[in-house]
Amino acid sequence: MTGTWLAFLTRGGFLMIPILICSVIGLALIVDRLYVYRKLNLQGFTIGEEVRSALRANALDEAMAGLAEDPSAGSSVLREAIGDAVEGRSGGVRTAFILAGGNLVRAMEESLRGLATIAAISPLLGLLGTVVGMIRAFMEIESHGASVSASLLAGGIWEALLTTAAGLTVAIPCLLFHNLFQGRIEWVEGQLSLLAAELSDVVGD
Repeated sequence: MTGTWLAFLTRGGFLMIPILICSVIGLALIVDRLYVYRKLNLQGFTIGEEVRSALRANALDEAMAGLAEDPSAGSSVLREAIGDAVEGRSGGVRTAFILAGGNLVRAMEESLRGLATIAAISPLLGLLGTVVGMIRAFMEIESHGASVSASLLAGGIWEALLTTAAGLTVAIPCLLFHNLFQGRIEWVEGQLSLLAAELSDVVGD
């Protein structure tokens, strides 16, 4: 089986090399995003009653203590916002929350442009490989003149199409995961907006 795949890669031409590189980079980016999203623990976008009461009383240290044991992304954003407000690095808890929420979204967006680029250029590299292969195949057919056989024609064409198949094989999962990650980001942005509105009702700024 390994020999078959190596034969396909070899017969696909030199453009199989950048397509193979794209596949490695794309896989690395997908694994990286899956790991980061799991580590961020994308949940907890509500304010608990204990934290709500502490914020209403402007007891920011109590609010921080109430969030200390919660590893979710929503609590992490709240902790960062409250910490910035306590240290005077922002105009208030809600303003600090907006900045902290932006940091979370940026952490989620990291590397997505690279994944989108891989999804876009892989099929183009495959198409280029097919065009180059078809040119080479027809040059070979021309050199054989009237003695060209159907097997020679078919062999040249399927070898040329290998790069298109390889490019699409790389691009499809990259595009799928890019859209899944983008959808997750949009969901988190929506949750952050709801949490910001909830926070505004509590702290009033």
